[in-house]
Amino acid sequence: MYVLFFLGTLGVLAFASRRYARKVWLAGFFATLLVVTLVGMPLLPVVDMHKFAQPSAEEETYYEVRVVDASGEELRFDDRATPPTTGTRTSTVAGQMADEYTDEQRLEMGEFYLENAREHRQMVESGDRSVTDRLQPPRYVDDRAWTATELEEHEPFEAIRIYERTVVYSDDNTAVETNEERPRVTIDPTDGTVTEHEERR
Repeated sequence: MYVLFFLGTLGVLAFASRRYARKVWLAGFFATLLVVTLVGMPLLPVVDMHKFAQPSAEEETYYEVRVVDASGEELRFDDRATPPTTGTRTSTVAGQMADEYTDEQRLEMGEFYLENAREHRQMVESGDRSVTDRLQPPRYVDDRAWTATELEEHEPFEAIRIYERTVVYSDDNTAVETNEERPRVTIDPTDGTVTEHEERR
């Protein structure tokens, strides 16, 4: 959508001599911006144009995907490895992997995440960025891109681990009171094992 906006703008400039071209383009853009702002939630196809975050519930549960290397060290998954799943979409899939999927489905998804993580790692370490990566809009999600320096500290990726994170917010929604995490499941597609972690007491 980000790229389409600029392509559309260039198209309108090409036909700027037409009487209504610019007016229709600007009216459509501002109408779309107004609608997504009033609705307050992402709408297709302009999923990244809403202006305000939703207020959080007093307690919320999120799920994180982490890659595990050969030495057992973990690294939070970089969502850039699996576009367009980012932020809440990744959390939804991870939650389903932890609570709903069969072991066969977990292994299939674990292989998907692991293979994409390895490919993305190679790209980061080589310094190559695709044209589509360079044209991506700024990210408005809580994530951090892997760096080549950071990846040097990790051995080859071998497994995926899903964490459940429970965040409790203050009554006025302005601060985090507690932020706890626990491992839920480790998926190792290499040897075909799925390990569920028991809740700590």
